[in-house]
Amino acid sequence: MYRKKLTFLLYIYILTFQNIICTVFTQNLNIIAQRKIMKRRIFVKLGILSSISTSLYAKEKNSVRFYKTFSQALLIPPLAQYNVLKDGTKEFNLNLQEGEVSFLQGAKTKTYGINGNFLGPTIKVEKNDTLKINVKNSLKEESVIHWHGLHLEGHNDGGPNRSIKKNTSWSTTFKIQQRAATYWYHPHTHEKTGAQTYKGLAGLFIIEDEDSKKANLPKEYGIDDIPLIIQDRRFDKNANFVYKYSMHDEMMGVKGKVFLVNGVNAPYVDVSPKTIRLRILNGSNARFYSLVFSNIQDFYQIAGDASFLEKPLKIKKLLLAPGERAEILVDLSTLKNTSIYLGDSLSNKALIKINIKNENKQNFILPSRLTTIHEYSNIRKEKALRIRNFSLDMRMMWMGINGKQMDMSYINEKIILGETEIWRIKNNNEMPHPFHIHGCSFKVLSRNNKGIFPNETALKDTVVVYGEETLDLLVQFNYKASKEYPFMYHCHILEHEDAGMMGQFTVEEA
Repeated sequence: MYRKKLTFLLYIYILTFQNIICTVFTQNLNIIAQRKIMKRRIFVKLGILSSISTSLYAKEKNSVRFYKTFSQALLIPPLAQYNVLKDGTKEFNLNLQEGEVSFLQGAKTKTYGINGNFLGPTIKVEKNDTLKINVKNSLKEESVIHWHGLHLEGHNDGGPNRSIKKNTSWSTTFKIQQRAATYWYHPHTHEKTGAQTYKGLAGLFIIEDEDSKKANLPKEYGIDDIPLIIQDRRFDKNANFVYKYSMHDEMMGVKGKVFLVNGVNAPYVDVSPKTIRLRILNGSNARFYSLVFSNIQDFYQIAGDASFLEKPLKIKKLLLAPGERAEILVDLSTLKNTSIYLGDSLSNKALIKINIKNENKQNFILPSRLTTIHEYSNIRKEKALRIRNFSLDMRMMWMGINGKQMDMSYINEKIILGETEIWRIKNNNEMPHPFHIHGCSFKVLSRNNKGIFPNETALKDTVVVYGEETLDLLVQFNYKASKEYPFMYHCHILEHEDAGMMGQFTVEEA
């Protein structure tokens, strides 16, 4: 099972000895922490990067300067404000707009943002809340916002069939009826999802429930409960985003050499010597991250895409594919008056510097149990209604699922409301694909008829299908989706999605 993950790491350029790379990475970061400043970019040229990625980056020459020290404070996305209507509905207003941001020293970059210049506010609500969200499109092109991971009907989902023309608005009302977790929202414009997300349209969507409120966990947003949206970008010599759509980009996805956390290049964050909670979103278009700390310390994963794990999982490394989220607990109580880095062992880059204040440490008791995942517990695998087979197909200049590219006028699958099915996802090529299903959360049953990874016991809405691998997913469909506003399933490498690795399905009464 873990060799499968290692095979994936080999495929995406970092290659033969990942543990060695990770060790070199963390050693470099420790040296940096001791010197207090970043004197060079953390990029160890071991001669093992593929010629493709090397040549790709070699073409990116900038006249503007990259931040070589972690000198900019991490920005915390503000909590979205709302009005409470007479019936108790919480009303949010989102405005898709153009902006400018100084990501690099000495120049500004033209961007998209939501209620701001880049990215959007964090929408934080509770289970059983009724929401009304008004989305105004102030851009010069059509767009739409998809609520990634939310359980709602197709007409509320914000798929490509719900396009918002420029200078118009869309209002949607729905009830929150799912577990606490860190979800997110982003554009889903037909064939433009990658480009519009790249420019900055994305934000977090946090749901709380009784389990999350009573759990002994850090809860002070932005202080010890810290959101991290990790992205990568390319820039030209004038600091403009470079979103090329070459054959290479279509096949491999668009990857950049500048890493942003909450829209900040090389940020730092100051925290107290205590256990902190990090809510992490891989908001990149195509890049996978293997997250580690520079002091090689253990940490605990407590949640995945769509639920808590039943109990904390002790790990040293966290792999996140595009669109995936995770929540982790990091014990910093013994590290006062020092700094550590959170970095990516795949690119050998530091992402954020964490400064631990010179204060008295605060003790924390790790919860022994977080929740009970009862969904699907009464459904035996062999009693699911049916098995649907999906083949992720990729060849030169062509992407599709089950031999067919995305067609807005074609419904690929028709599902009966309330039914539970097994979705069998087969990857027919070597490249891993993060597979996402709209309008539901699912349970990962098996990988190649064997076990799953320990952190996949949480409910998921996005899951990696590694090269030449078959996954079985148990999925229940409780929300309607009509032919006019169907749900989507697709690869969440956004360039693959835009190139056609996506399909549509309806959910209707028998």
